[in-house]
Amino acid sequence: MHHHLLSRILFNLQQTALYYVVIAGLFFALWLWWRARSGNRQALQKKPVQPAQIRRELLTSVGSIIVTSSLLPILFFFGFWQYMQFYPRIETYGWPYFFLSILLAMIVQDTYFYWTHRLMHHRLLFRWFHRTHHRSTNTNPWSTYSIHPLEAVVDSGATVVTLMLVPMTGWAMLIFGLINTAYAVYTHLGYELFPRAMSRHWLGRWINTSTAHNVHHAKARHNFSWYFLFWDRMMGTLSPDYDQHYRVAGFRAEQG
Repeated sequence: MHHHLLSRILFNLQQTALYYVVIAGLFFALWLWWRARSGNRQALQKKPVQPAQIRRELLTSVGSIIVTSSLLPILFFFGFWQYMQFYPRIETYGWPYFFLSILLAMIVQDTYFYWTHRLMHHRLLFRWFHRTHHRSTNTNPWSTYSIHPLEAVVDSGATVVTLMLVPMTGWAMLIFGLINTAYAVYTHLGYELFPRAMSRHWLGRWINTSTAHNVHHAKARHNFSWYFLFWDRMMGTLSPDYDQHYRVAGFRAEQG
């Protein structure tokens, strides 16, 4: 039984590390390209990211990936599987629900992250959980998993809560995991990918952006969301100058 647990942890570790290295590596290549071609696209912050920061982030990420890869197998070992809303065949609920389940998982993830993120910013908890991540005041793709092991445990709880609330197939969980990783890396990219009009678009104004999260790292205030800006807007935690900042920061120089 213990051998099975170790095998599952190692499998999850391999899968998580592979997802992250591939996705973050591709974004990092883009990040390097833009930094080498000054003026083609502007970084969200002018100060450079030092090699020492990237080395620290890579080292810290190893620990956080080990933690996030271990939590679910350990919970399964102690019987958590009986509370998980997993179903094996897509046909059980049909294809429309298959795609809906991914969206529902994103909503649960966003809600869980917003409130736990705000909680970890409390002055009594910040130094123990979240300060490691905020050492990167100017982010790059490798900042994404640069978190304290305690924060990694908290963040991993989103998957636990999601699997308890949303019935999902293995394929939906796989796609959701890839989307989760890709979007987390995007918000730490240090460059903006969305259009200039995004923050004022009827739909875009509800979508979290790399710009918003970069401001969060720069000032350690406001913009606590993951995917959406519903909670930030409803709770008054969106940075007051977000729209103005979004429209002038990070876009191609030729656009003005």
